[in-house]
Amino acid sequence: METTSANRQIHGRPRQAARCTGSKIEQATFSPAAPDTNGFLRHGFMPMCEPAEQMPKRALTERDFYKSLSYLQKHFGLKLNGYRKEAYPYNILLAELEANLKLQSKHRHRHLQIVEQDDQRLCLTVTETFRNDFDLYYIPIMPIYALWQNPQHVPCAELLTAVCAFLYIDAGVSFYRDEDNYMYGAYEALKDWIADDRGDTDEAEDSYNKELTALKNAELQGDFIQAKMMATGFRQSLETLIGNFHAATDYEKSCFNIAKTCLVIRQDYPNANLYAHASLQDYEAEYYEDNYVSMYEYISFIGSTNDMLSDRLKNMVNDDFNERARYQEPELITFFNEPQPPYTDVLAFDWRVLRLIDDLRTLLHHQP
Repeated sequence: METTSANRQIHGRPRQAARCTGSKIEQATFSPAAPDTNGFLRHGFMPMCEPAEQMPKRALTERDFYKSLSYLQKHFGLKLNGYRKEAYPYNILLAELEANLKLQSKHRHRHLQIVEQDDQRLCLTVTETFRNDFDLYYIPIMPIYALWQNPQHVPCAELLTAVCAFLYIDAGVSFYRDEDNYMYGAYEALKDWIADDRGDTDEAEDSYNKELTALKNAELQGDFIQAKMMATGFRQSLETLIGNFHAATDYEKSCFNIAKTCLVIRQDYPNANLYAHASLQDYEAEYYEDNYVSMYEYISFIGSTNDMLSDRLKNMVNDDFNERARYQEPELITFFNEPQPPYTDVLAFDWRVLRLIDDLRTLLHHQP
């Protein structure tokens, strides 16, 4: 199956259709009948647009287009009209519109294009991504640290830390205590901001000390959880931990369900990585603001999402991301210049991991 995907990491430190024309119609010599709205809805109207001065050669265009369309139709299992009997180039426009509509899926955005290859033959391509609004997939680990400090909640802490170990080691989610990644730079910038805001009054000094303590706690607790995740054999113990876990409260049941979901994903995709299909930045950026927001930047472990530093961190990140127009995401591009095997959900791992992260961060927002 010919597809394209890319893995591009962008590191950086945070910083504050043709014109339409009408047809000429002769005046009718009889009175029109009363309007029939049902008839209107049943009628199919041809698109009307001004043709280009030089049209592609009909025979070659139709040959390439319909051959490519047949490959696409078989790949996705679509039933298409094709509109071969319509006038050229309306047949191409209508067939493309029909295919584009029938390609859409509940959890996928598919964009159909007609491209010209190096040999000047036409080819259909489908770009598949998620139907997601841009979101920050930030997983707080300080709530997990709090679970470790309470003997009653250690079983939950073990389960959730094992889930985080899968996301960190297998899926490749960034960890804010690792140098040379975006969130590490964000916390270093936050440390500079705290120092710059230090005032001369007792109140300003007290605020400075509290923020510095919160930042230090984020560092120490992050190191603690990271050491747990990296302990020999701990990540592989998830199945055993699940087998020995007894859920009584709603919180414990949620921990259990998240751990089971994680285990199934790991078993279904033993060698998968979240960034295997990350979209390429398809141009060379002259300025920092022209870069994509990379997946490494908006999918990450962080200290906390609800302490005194989290608002400053969120504002810093949002200000940075708002300067950039696009973001990197899981993407699959399939070229139909030759027959392709039946469709399989290549992006299923990415989708399931992002849903797992959603459930995990929702759970960690609430303490037991």
